[in-house]
Amino acid sequence: MTATGKPLARNTALVVVGHGSTRKSFSHRTTYLHAARIRERNIFAEVREAFLKQTPALDDVLANVSAPKIRLVPFMASKGYITDQVLPAKIAAKIAAKIPQDSHAVVTEPVGTHPLILKTLQVKISGFLEACKIGGINAGDASVLIVGHGTAKGRSAADQLKALAAALPVALSQAACPTAAEAVFLQQEPLLKDWRKVTDAGTVLVIPFLMSGGGHGTRDIPALLGLNPDDQGLAGLEESDKPAGPFELCRRRVYLFRPLGYEPVMTEIIIERALETQNT
Repeated sequence: MTATGKPLARNTALVVVGHGSTRKSFSHRTTYLHAARIRERNIFAEVREAFLKQTPALDDVLANVSAPKIRLVPFMASKGYITDQVLPAKIAAKIAAKIPQDSHAVVTEPVGTHPLILKTLQVKISGFLEACKIGGINAGDASVLIVGHGTAKGRSAADQLKALAAALPVALSQAACPTAAEAVFLQQEPLLKDWRKVTDAGTVLVIPFLMSGGGHGTRDIPALLGLNPDDQGLAGLEESDKPAGPFELCRRRVYLFRPLGYEPVMTEIIIERALETQNT
């Protein structure tokens, strides 16, 4: 048992699996960040980073794991095509021969579906709005836009984000913070670029539901909101637990938070995902 109450898993290798990117970006940053924090905790026999679209590639990482148990935790926002088909297929068909025969590899649930996600959003948003009351922001005239990637490969991921957006106002009301919330996407309807049609709230809080920042978090989302990605008001956003803004857009006050993958709670979620499958 660790000092923080987590059981030890000395016979287990934790592999944090990020999507990665073929573009030159910082899409790997959050994966390395949380893996490093977990490694310092000395819970697992090994802690490795792996990616689907950049190095180190998942198959290469697994080929060099020596622990008898392997837990692949998808550092991804939702359960869907990658978690249910791509990762299991890689283990079963493409790389099983490279893993020692006495090893047991399991793909866990993704981090983005963990119950702590809703609580994290509740605390983050209610705390921000409470602190901003002095500035005249009324929670009843505010709306949260949770930004997902979106995909044409199925509706599952979008439905999960919409369910989260539907649950968030209930959680915020319990915190005496009656605020609306909507799910929007980069690549499917409703689109982030149409945010002015999605909400008529005077204050708009934008939270990228992305595990990695990369180009989406630092360039695409600001641009789709109508901001200049090089605006100095966005500088250092990934390192701050406070949002950038307010930006005056179409007579609205817009605040942009860093991608959710930067939040410290993600370290705990990754660990919990790996440990909850220890008996499987």
